[in-house]
Amino acid sequence: MTKQVKVPEKRLQESGLSENGRADLKIVGSITLILSSLLYGGNVVAARYLTADIPPGALAALRGLLGLLILLPLGQRSLRQCPRPSPRESGQFALLGFLGIAFAYLTFLWAMQHSTATNAAIIFASSPAIINALLALGWGVKPSKLRMLGILISFAGLLAVFSQGSFTRLLTLNLSFSDLLLLANVLSCGLFTIIGQGMMIKFTPVVTSIYSLIFGTIMMLPYGIWEIFTRNIYLSGVSWLILLYMGCVVTGIAILLSFEGVNRLGSGKAAVFGNLTPIFSILLAYIFLGEHLALYHWIGFTFVLIGISLSIWPEQNRFFTPAKKG
Repeated sequence: MTKQVKVPEKRLQESGLSENGRADLKIVGSITLILSSLLYGGNVVAARYLTADIPPGALAALRGLLGLLILLPLGQRSLRQCPRPSPRESGQFALLGFLGIAFAYLTFLWAMQHSTATNAAIIFASSPAIINALLALGWGVKPSKLRMLGILISFAGLLAVFSQGSFTRLLTLNLSFSDLLLLANVLSCGLFTIIGQGMMIKFTPVVTSIYSLIFGTIMMLPYGIWEIFTRNIYLSGVSWLILLYMGCVVTGIAILLSFEGVNRLGSGKAAVFGNLTPIFSILLAYIFLGEHLALYHWIGFTFVLIGISLSIWPEQNRFFTPAKKG
């Protein structure tokens, strides 16, 4: 397969921006990805609460509809200015809707009903490595050695957190069918991110988000409607607030922030920011649920931050530069 993903650094050079301008774009991209990870971190906690009250198909469909209520007004101007997708591009948006919305939402919610928190977190932590492997194998975009080192360090930090500092705990992990669903979810989201980056060469991040969400929601609606009318669903006031958060904030805003970051940094570099999601989940549980933070948490957090810093370190910067002769 030929390379189809245009490297963001090359796009920035072609745009005629100064070095400071390129640096500003990368800083903004990093900030948007951090905010996206924060919102997704809250989504993990919210999903564990809501899956007991509402079946996954209905929840996924409602999330899509609520997300569109936020994205459509935000993207109204961009939709008017952007060219209308061709039939081929519409098919690509439909593929994005399936990979990143319909399949991703349903497998996530199904798996979270049965998978343990530790198994799910470790599988999601493999996302940066999987995305960079997909880029290398399918698109010929090979990550730098520094980025791979950063991914490994970040993953090691998350393992320290999930295993609670115990190597024996990792050895006793048992993978179930729900864990395989989560792995399929990671692969699907990885392809969604990479293909979405290619679509943003022509379409803006908000337009890409809207079209993807429209197609994905259409795919989820029949199953979601069936569950709404065939299952007993009762939502308390707190459940409605959580649903609004998962739909309006996460589906409506986080997906847009994620695409903005991918558009500025590229899917390979952006992927490692996903390792902040479980970190934010733990910190939010500490703040709102009073959960305890141990030493291994802080050690793991530090490794994750070091790994992310290495992954986005400019290619031309080196820690050790050979002395010039002469």
